[in-house]
Amino acid sequence: MNEPTPLLSGIAQIALASADPIALVAFYRDMLGLPVLFEASGMTFFQSGATRLMIGHAQPGQAIGGDAVIYFEPRDWSAAEAKLEQAGIAFMSPAQVLQQAPGRELVLRAFKDPEGHTLALLGWRAA
Repeated sequence: MNEPTPLLSGIAQIALASADPIALVAFYRDMLGLPVLFEASGMTFFQSGATRLMIGHAQPGQAIGGDAVIYFEPRDWSAAEAKLEQAGIAFMSPAQVLQQAPGRELVLRAFKDPEGHTLALLGWRAA
């Protein structure tokens, strides 16, 4: 039986509301190393894999932080974790092993950006 074609092909963009977009943009650009694509109408757009990340001013009544978690897949899990720790990132807990495979393990480690958005490293590292 043929599976139906999915209605959606992926996540195109994630938007983060910010009380101080200039400072938050600096965190994502300088601390996490995301490349800036462009700026328009007070918003900054980054590229992260196939997904864009937009940071802009919070709208009246819009909560900052929220319930979403953004998971970043590092190219080199251990190097990314070490660099963030050296830069002063306070991880919320030790790394959690989610799955094990021969010679490697899938690991998660959460932290927060300066405005309280929950972020995490999620990826494979050598076991």
